Amino acid sequence: MSSSTGPSPLFVPLNPSPRLVAQMTGLSLRQSELEVSQQINLKRMLRRIRASRRMALSGSPRSLRHRHRKPVMPTLQLPGALVPDHSEDADEWRDEEASVERMDIFMDISDDPRPSELHERAARLFNQVFAPEPAVRGSQVRVRRLSGAMTNCVFMMTIDPVPSVPSSRAPKMLMSTRQYAKGSGHTGKHTTPLPKKYLLRVYGTGVDEFLSRTKELYWLSQLTSLGFGPQLYGIFGNGRLEEFLESTTLTKDDIRHPSTSKHIARRMCELHSLVSYYRPYGDVGASSHPGVDLSGRPELWANVDSWLRLVHNKWSLIRRTCDANPQCAEILDNWPRLEQAAARLRRYIGRANAPVVFAHDDLQYGNILRLEHTGELVVVDFEYAGYNYRGFDIANHFCEWTADYHHPDHPHLLNESLYPDVTQREGFLRTYVKAKAFLDANMRADAEVVESDSDRLVDLRAIRLSEDRIRDEVAALDREVAFFVPASHLHWGIWGLLQACSSEIDFDYVGYAAQRLSIFLRQVADLEE
Repeated sequence: MSSSTGPSPLFVPLNPSPRLVAQMTGLSLRQSELEVSQQINLKRMLRRIRASRRMALSGSPRSLRHRHRKPVMPTLQLPGALVPDHSEDADEWRDEEASVERMDIFMDISDDPRPSELHERAARLFNQVFAPEPAVRGSQVRVRRLSGAMTNCVFMMTIDPVPSVPSSRAPKMLMSTRQYAKGSGHTGKHTTPLPKKYLLRVYGTGVDEFLSRTKELYWLSQLTSLGFGPQLYGIFGNGRLEEFLESTTLTKDDIRHPSTSKHIARRMCELHSLVSYYRPYGDVGASSHPGVDLSGRPELWANVDSWLRLVHNKWSLIRRTCDANPQCAEILDNWPRLEQAAARLRRYIGRANAPVVFAHDDLQYGNILRLEHTGELVVVDFEYAGYNYRGFDIANHFCEWTADYHHPDHPHLLNESLYPDVTQREGFLRTYVKAKAFLDANMRADAEVVESDSDRLVDLRAIRLSEDRIRDEVAALDREVAFFVPASHLHWGIWGLLQACSSEIDFDYVGYAAQRLSIFLRQVADLEE
């Protein structure tokens, strides 16, 4: 780390050339190109948030606490509008209602259907979501299983020839999607072509018992309104249909590359910064939206408490499932010790007063896509997202460095030696600290910006940080992250026990749970209270 105490130029607002950034910062030309690219991405995010704020506030008296809009088509009614009772605050926000087609059907794949039958089922599902004209036939559909999901079965669905939908409905579904923006266009006065490819997600068996789909869909609707992640097209009884992003999924080696790791740090910081927009409601948020806790209570403890209750309820089944694994059986034999260690960790974290942000909570490499045409990283799969500790989200990502879910023999085992070292953590955290400084300075929208009709991207503040400040903040954040590492192992260890009793996915959840809970117990024993 440089010992210089001079100011470090950061995110200059006028989009200078990479060569100029290289001259100003001492970075290589390639590094400077990344800096400029990410600066543009950050500006786009701020622009989306400000535009969403203008839409949320325009035409609605600030004295109104609730406001509902008439749905434009048969919808899944996600939680409606609620404005916090502090009208003078320019950061007040209102939930966006999602208009998402909901079907009372299931996509059954439990019988491992032959390809022709799978295509017929997918066609029926597609027709209920979009009502294309004419209806899609099974012979037009191709479904291919994609790898990378541990909870769901994920497929790419291709339809050829491309179907059409009545133009009166197309803008509501497609105007915000990347495919439509690329120029699908109208083919006539009455119909508009739909995209050719889709992502079909079928939920795993028993998952809803310990995962809130209502919460997941709530946050997906909010993030979609800001342009984060893929567009959500339709929801059915055991899954959903989404926009397909032309991309490649990151690998275990990709996330270790310094430039990619810094890119991930920026993406994570952007998500965390949304807490400035979607601020917790406090006590009222726990009951204001059925199935969605917006009080700001950390998801870590909400999940651990809920999952521990499920473990007790399923104790006999868990014992039968896990007894064949000696390591897991030993943990179960001494279960009160684990619960006491969890309580000790909770006290330890509680005294740290760690900040709570909007967190992804499962940022493993399989949940990060690199778009083919731009190289931009897109975070997907928000099943576990919500208000949570910043340190947990970062620590959990670092723990995922140790995983190889495609290992030919032991995809369930972690290699602890691959946890990022000091230099690797510093590269990630330096980028996070700098991005946070930029976003903190530019996130809060002035009232005239929020309520302006101008579509212009407002000038953003340039941020200059001394090396001393960067070094101090990185060191403090590294300490904060460290005591959430055992929390990550506890969280996913309990999750693994429950998955072992319900999931039909070919994965050694028992071995996975045993290792993670063993690491948790060892690391908590090393804590100094």
